[in-house]
Amino acid sequence: MDHRGGSARPRAREAPRPERPTPSPELLAVLTGRHNAGLSLGRLGRWEEAGEVHRAVATEREHALGPDHPDTLASRYEVGFTLSRTGREADALREFGRVAEGRERALGPDHPETLAARQEMAYVLGRLGRHFEAHQVYTSVLASRERTAGPDHPDTLHCRHNLAFNLSRLGRLEDSYRTAEEVAEARTRVLGAGHPDTLTTRYEVAYALGRLGRWTEALRTYRDVAAARAGALGPDHPDTLAARYEIGISLGRLGRSAEAVEQYRELVADRARVHGAADPETLRARHGLGVNLGRLARWEEALAEARDVCAVRERVLGPGHPDTLVSLREVAVGLGWLGRWSDALAVYRQVAEARERVLGADHPDALASRNDQAHCLEQLGRGGEAVELYRRVAALRRRSGADRPPATGS
Repeated sequence: MDHRGGSARPRAREAPRPERPTPSPELLAVLTGRHNAGLSLGRLGRWEEAGEVHRAVATEREHALGPDHPDTLASRYEVGFTLSRTGREADALREFGRVAEGRERALGPDHPETLAARQEMAYVLGRLGRHFEAHQVYTSVLASRERTAGPDHPDTLHCRHNLAFNLSRLGRLEDSYRTAEEVAEARTRVLGAGHPDTLTTRYEVAYALGRLGRWTEALRTYRDVAAARAGALGPDHPDTLAARYEIGISLGRLGRSAEAVEQYRELVADRARVHGAADPETLRARHGLGVNLGRLARWEEALAEARDVCAVRERVLGPGHPDTLVSLREVAVGLGWLGRWSDALAVYRQVAEARERVLGADHPDALASRNDQAHCLEQLGRGGEAVELYRRVAALRRRSGADRPPATGS
């Protein structure tokens, strides 16, 4: 019976589809060369150009070989990779989903390339803030990898590392720490203590320790990672410099701000030399320097640093960028500590309005900014206005269930 309604009718015989002509070896060689050129552009960080190349090759491979051919899917996979590296996570997720489905049809659900596409789906889900969905995909992929390749295979360990990272974003800090520690031990055994992948996991162990408030252990681990990366990758490698930044964070959290200031001064000099004074990571290190100057009550210096960093971030990143607004808030903090509450109020209001415009009125960072503004009103003796603003923030929190911690400090 035809359940779609109407009487059942005999189907007309479909005309046989014409067979796809076999592409010439010369064409396939040209497409392979162009695919490799796209990979080279990606290795150089030229992701937009790489994406254009991979999209063009994917279209030609699909025409010549079919949509589910491994070479076509390899190009589609690289398209997804370039999309994720250029901030187009939603588009990347769709692309990786299509690749995973095609590879499952062509290669099977447990094939390493199918699992690679699904693992990238999980990574992009995490980037989109969809951590629970990412956890489900990582768990499924990990089970397949352990079953087919074994628990100590590098691909299995890579998946477990990503799972540890995602667990911390779910707030499962003990699970994240324990998983990262296990992966670090396994990678040390399989790859060696100085392998970049081992050091990446030890970096994640340090991050988890910090989230757990175990800053002394975090500091020790970050220092070990920084020293090992300097030896294995070089002192100016971005990963080495990233570990040095986290050393500064740890020192500040431990109340050792004088040491943190020296750490950040050296890091700023090296970042500026390697990447330039206006590079976002150079500015991030300068922000850390300013925060720790404030912790030492050196507020004139802290305010000058915050103003300078804010001006450069506004020029390089734009006035509404989250990092620019973090710096602008730091300007307001400095003004408040110097007793210049009227000036601080104007800046706090500017930050709050920008965050509401960009993030929405009920975003945790926007709510934190309104709380800053209310505190400032209290300092100016305008208690009635402060109370009204506190009430407004409380109502927004109840309405939205906003319970995430704001990301406004260092």
